[in-house]
Amino acid sequence: GLLRAPWHGSFGAFCACLRPRLGWNPAFIAYYLQTLDIRRTLSERARGVNINNLRRDHIESLEFPSAKLEMQHRIVAAIETHFSRLDAAVASLTRAKANVKRARASVLKAAVEGRLVPTEAALARAEGRDYEPASVLLDRILAERKAAWAASGARGKYQEPVKPDTAGLPGLPEGWGWARLDAVADVQLGQQRHPDHTSAETVFPYVRAANITWDGLDLTDVKSMGFPNHARYALELGDVLLSEASGSPMEAGKPAIWRGEIPGACFQKTVLRVRPFDKRLVLPAYCRFKFLDDCWTGRFAKAAPGVGIVHLTADRMLGWAFAVPPVAEQHRIVAEVDRRLSVLDALDASLDANLARCARLRQAVLKRAFEGRLVPAEGAG
Repeated sequence: GLLRAPWHGSFGAFCACLRPRLGWNPAFIAYYLQTLDIRRTLSERARGVNINNLRRDHIESLEFPSAKLEMQHRIVAAIETHFSRLDAAVASLTRAKANVKRARASVLKAAVEGRLVPTEAALARAEGRDYEPASVLLDRILAERKAAWAASGARGKYQEPVKPDTAGLPGLPEGWGWARLDAVADVQLGQQRHPDHTSAETVFPYVRAANITWDGLDLTDVKSMGFPNHARYALELGDVLLSEASGSPMEAGKPAIWRGEIPGACFQKTVLRVRPFDKRLVLPAYCRFKFLDDCWTGRFAKAAPGVGIVHLTADRMLGWAFAVPPVAEQHRIVAEVDRRLSVLDALDASLDANLARCARLRQAVLKRAFEGRLVPAEGAG
């Protein structure tokens, strides 16, 4: 960086100061140190075992291009003229990326509030037919839930799910309904790591919070350990996985769908598994979009207090208020969100490509400048 005005301060460890002698324009030196060739040279010289360190002799041994001071001024002026245009382009592209991000959030918010596609109630009324509202849908799910509990041989009295706390939540359109998450899905926290598990004779791959990204699962780095109760933690097609713990509150609850990528895979304690009791009635893709909205609106962040590492916890998610639309409407919502997000993703990729192009153009300007091709030589033309 270049300090362009007097500053009554100093600098500490892991910093170095270059003070140009008379006859040198500081900006000329600073821009030269930003060229790709010099960055590569310094990176190679500073390479260490654990920490890369740039020493004084690494910089002193660099060869700087020689030019008269007047020519240095002209080169710096030309560089900064080009850079000011590139900076304006980058600022515009950055604003456009922020607009794309807001557009994604708006699409999801409209989707889970029943404003993105025509509601099933409105379509049924226009077409003169009946439809299954969420109240009936939830009764079907609860009946399946109770039957599954009875078939499991569980002891004690069956606990009917209670109504969710919807204070402060938006109203739902006709045909929708609120339910606690544990009324429509099984919520399970993953297995905790333990030395006995890492040394187990039989190990299984497992998903952890680090594998969950905003775009889905990244399984390039998957760990393995023993799972004594493999059936309890085994993943099934369509399971929705949430980041239970994160160093950032806005990352807590980040969702992804398990699509059977790795046979026999399980999940670790930093992940919550949400498994709809009937994935034909509560679509995993709809669940993911609902949870994405809960992330981006900050609802999960408010529910995941902590210092350093925040935790969503299974207990909080069991009672999470979940908006349920009719099944046919869920299908339309998922299709329309996918369509709109694919358009926004393509736009975002185009913006990223142009930002990368701006970075390359900056290097091209510097390369031409220090090869003597950016401004005419003194006395030329």
